[in-house]
Formats: sequence, structure tokens, C-alpha cells
Amino acid sequence: MTPVARLGELLAPAEAGAIAAALRQQRLPHLAAQRAFAANRAEVKTLLSQLVATIGDADLAAAVLDGIAAVPRAFGPEPVWTAPNVPGLGGRTTLAVADLINQATGTVYAATYSAGAGSDYVQALAHAIDRGVEVTVILDKGMQAKTGGLIPKALAGARVWAYAPEPVGEYVPLQHAKFVIVDRTAALVTSANFSNAAARHNLECGLLSHDATVAGELVRQLETLYEHGALVDY
Repeated sequence: MTPVARLGELLAPAEAGAIAAALRQQRLPHLAAQRAFAANRAEVKTLLSQLVATIGDADLAAAVLDGIAAVPRAFGPEPVWTAPNVPGLGGRTTLAVADLINQATGTVYAATYSAGAGSDYVQALAHAIDRGVEVTVILDKGMQAKTGGLIPKALAGARVWAYAPEPVGEYVPLQHAKFVIVDRTAALVTSANFSNAAARHNLECGLLSHDATVAGELVRQLETLYEHGALVDY
């Protein structure tokens, strides 16, 4: 398979466009490859180097990447795993959620049951807030009571919502959803709690969708839950 064909398989349109822009500006494949998702970055670096060496010009290579970015594609859900590194296992790793958040320019909706305050996920959300992105975080009130509200403290400036259902007998329902929705265009739904253990050690599985209809419907449902008092300000 040629470098162009493999890059076409690996890169989402936004990734290809960002790498093309970096290649024009910096003219160095290893630096431009930093704009790729972390899970594929090493391979993209090698492929970019091969592409530039074959074409002989960084601007022409960037034009090829522009072409990859412009190809209309219908993306199905993509597997996202935390699992041992074994032959044949496909998909991005859970660490890719931080890269997804880092690409946000407008909004992020994120839900977790027990995220770690120092995890890559929470740090990415904090950086998004610093960039002016509107971040909404949905948490479990009981878990935050146990941890002293670590996540709201780590994400000052975010809208923080909690699940507030009526108890069922002695049982208090949990906010147990785990997802990230970025700019109403991409959504990751996963078993991972976005702790460092979930990103690196546990067995976790999720699906990443670049379908704006799916992402937008998830946001609509969250806003509807908040409007009707099922989700409340923390």
C-alpha cells in the first residue's frame, strides 16, 4: 500500500487538513505528524516522511493531504479500546479522548462516574476551558461527595451538572454514563471512566462517531434532561 493510500485510511478529514497546514508552515514531517491522533502518530510520521521523500516537496505533499481532507466520507462508528497490545486488535486507544477534546473549538459535553482529577481527560477539559471552549460536565453527586468534589474543583469555569433522580426505595440511581461530545460533530461513548487506570490498564471499550446527527441528538437529550430537572446544577 502506498503512503497516500494508507494516510487516506488513517486520517479523518480534520486531521488531514491540520497536518497539511502544519506541513506548509513547518516543512518538517515529524512536526506536522504531531497533529495526528496520538494512537496513529508514529505511523503517520513515517508515512509523511515517505510521502515528502517521494514527492520531493513539502508543499506538494501538503496538497496531497488537502486532497485527502476533501474526499467525502461516510464514517461509521470506530472502536476505541483500552486493552493489551495484541496482534489484530484495531481502533484507537482510550487516550484518544484527550486528542478529541484538544480539537474542540466551541463546545464539549462530558460525562463520567469516577474520573481521576489528574487524568489526561480532565487536564484536556481544563485546557479547553482555558481556550474559551464551553465545557459542560455531568457527574455523579454521590461519587463527588466521596472525593470532596475533586472534578468540579479541577474544572473551574465549566458548567457542572449532576444527576438528580428520586431514590428508588433505598437505592439512589447513579450517573453512570461515560461519553464526550465535541462541537456537536463527534461523540465517544465508552465504558471508560476517564481515569488514568481506564485509559491505560483496564479492559475498556467504546465507539467513536463522527456523525454530526448522532452528536447533536446526544446534546439535545442532555439539554432536555436539564430543562426538565433530571440533570441539575452541581
